[in-house]
Amino acid sequence: MAGALLADADMPRGLVGSADEVLAQKLHPKIRQFIEYWRLVAPEGRLPGRQHLDPTAIPALLANLWIMEVERGKSLRFRYRLIGTSVARAFAKDLTGQYLDEAHPGFEGTGIHGFLCETVERRLPSWRVGRPKFFALRDFLQVERVYLPAARDGETVDMIFAMTIFLDRHGQEY
Repeated sequence: MAGALLADADMPRGLVGSADEVLAQKLHPKIRQFIEYWRLVAPEGRLPGRQHLDPTAIPALLANLWIMEVERGKSLRFRYRLIGTSVARAFAKDLTGQYLDEAHPGFEGTGIHGFLCETVERRLPSWRVGRPKFFALRDFLQVERVYLPAARDGETVDMIFAMTIFLDRHGQEY
């Protein structure tokens, strides 16, 4: 799988759309499994919430999983709620509890911020594969990530479940 991702390293791809639209893409197997799990635990016609996520059901995915809280005010603000070990290692620190705009200066002007806001506002998954956007991740040749909206009440997005796969300069998963 790494070779297939690396072949497209210079052509970033992404979309915000239905789970079916994202699943129609060429995805890393872990990303695919996570989206399928998210759909499986969602109540009929509603978004899943944190209460539906069972870590024991997806142990092979936990290292790449991270969760963000969504705070609503004048604008949306995001805070790292949980960070898997592979994600923490890629950032060279555990950012749990920090706001993204404090942990990453200039965050609000990035495409990442835009994708997160769109995920919240449209209540749809967001997927991207390409070169890393955060300076701290410059040693990675490619990342693939998905943001999945989550809502305790099934409607109002208050969390984003995320998964990121990191490939190093040698095409190996980090």
